[in-house]
Amino acid sequence: MIDLVSLASGLAGDSQGNGRPILFVFPHPDDDVFVGGTLSLLVRAGVSVEAAWMTSGGYDGLDLVREDEMRRAMDVAGVARRHLLRLPDGGMIGALEEASAMLRHLIGELRPRAIVGPAFEGGHADHDATSFAVAEGCRRADWDTPIFEYPCYAPDPDAPKGLRLGAFPAGLPGVQHIGLDEVAMRCKASMAEVYASQQEVFRLFSWRPSSEESFRQCPRDRDHRRPPCAGLDSYAHWFNWRSPDRFEQLAAAVASSAIAASPVSAALASGSAVSEQVER
Repeated sequence: MIDLVSLASGLAGDSQGNGRPILFVFPHPDDDVFVGGTLSLLVRAGVSVEAAWMTSGGYDGLDLVREDEMRRAMDVAGVARRHLLRLPDGGMIGALEEASAMLRHLIGELRPRAIVGPAFEGGHADHDATSFAVAEGCRRADWDTPIFEYPCYAPDPDAPKGLRLGAFPAGLPGVQHIGLDEVAMRCKASMAEVYASQQEVFRLFSWRPSSEESFRQCPRDRDHRRPPCAGLDSYAHWFNWRSPDRFEQLAAAVASSAIAASPVSAALASGSAVSEQVER
């Protein structure tokens, strides 16, 4: 098992020329808050960090608003390299081929030392689709790098309101916890405040910044065609009341995309991704 912190500590000032970045992948602007403290720790340690967003969170027509919030949140965290893939919010299952192709292109270009993406946990269809697209993007880029995942939210009958927030299931092997210092805690809280359009969601989830963040290296034998938790037959839980997606749709899309790279992948990969670098 590879430790994320130990891996990252070897990235700063690497005299062997191996100081490749860590690539963080987020389904939507505001998902970055779940790892905001770790972003702060890495940036302050001199680690090269790149971040990509699969969607702009435009389900309610707020694409530009949420992209602006994302930029200000990344200013707080100190992450200057940003990649906007602008795939459909709430439609990642239908865009799974395009998502995989675009990540193949980005991963092939960056050759990151590690990738950190959302956990495969059954909380949101876009999150689980992103989890697959990260793994598939690495496969297509022929880039064998460690992939770590961070928890967002997932159904759990034993948790308050039936929702497990920012944590992995109890007893899950291989979970690593990163403690946050005061600066990282303030960074995370400030990032959350920047996402003004999402304050209702944070209140709905009763979300509060925690003093540690959890990660897990993705299992090599993961099968995204199988539900990540028992009893999952739909993403339309009370906290995803607008989602019409069912897991069977994701499983079918994964089965179609995972067989081999589509003949149109090369064209899709060079599509609408927008990269930004903030001058400092």
